[in-house]
Amino acid sequence: MNKLFDIDSPFMQAMSRIVDLVLLSLLWFVCCLPVITIGPSTTAMYYVTLKMARKEELKITKEFFSAFKSNFKQSTIMNLIFLVIGAILAADYLIMSAAEDTMGMLSSVCFFVMFIWLLCVVFYAYPLQAQFYNTIKQTMINAAILSMRKFLYTVIIFVLNMLPVLLAYMPWGSMLLVRTAPLWVLLMPGVVAFINGKLFAKMFDPFLKAGKEETEDE
Repeated sequence: MNKLFDIDSPFMQAMSRIVDLVLLSLLWFVCCLPVITIGPSTTAMYYVTLKMARKEELKITKEFFSAFKSNFKQSTIMNLIFLVIGAILAADYLIMSAAEDTMGMLSSVCFFVMFIWLLCVVFYAYPLQAQFYNTIKQTMINAAILSMRKFLYTVIIFVLNMLPVLLAYMPWGSMLLVRTAPLWVLLMPGVVAFINGKLFAKMFDPFLKAGKEETEDE
């Protein structure tokens, strides 16, 4: 029993990680409340979880707000761009889906697929912003390319991020969401970002290694 509560035991390590993810979830949720700050808040969350994925030492609150501040401008602008593009695609989809002819149906399907792809690009953009120094344009281009090249990862990341929406469409999903609502605020944002962070770390590490080797050669 004493070993179970030893600071280095797997149980205590797991509990410590859960506490960290609860703290991270709360920081993300509170900083997202103005809505316009969703971008920098998400970037800061991924900055922390990428470090967690690599088992680096960090102080969550300090690292979160440091990344939030340093990425505020670019992440906010990028967030606004995504909102505008998303609104246009959603409006086009609604207009075309109301048409009863074949062309309208095909157009609505195209706009729906484009909207889904936009979400995938969004899911990649903020981790990229957290990891690499780039212009907004280049970050969005890199996100679009990676979302297609890493298709299997993209599917997993999409399902994880859209889990509440997917559950809501299931017969029992809405009730489950209501009953577990505190978890979706207190824990799930951090858990999802942590799992995604492990996937993104695997994707990003080869680029970081290549960049480091190039710098050493120079």
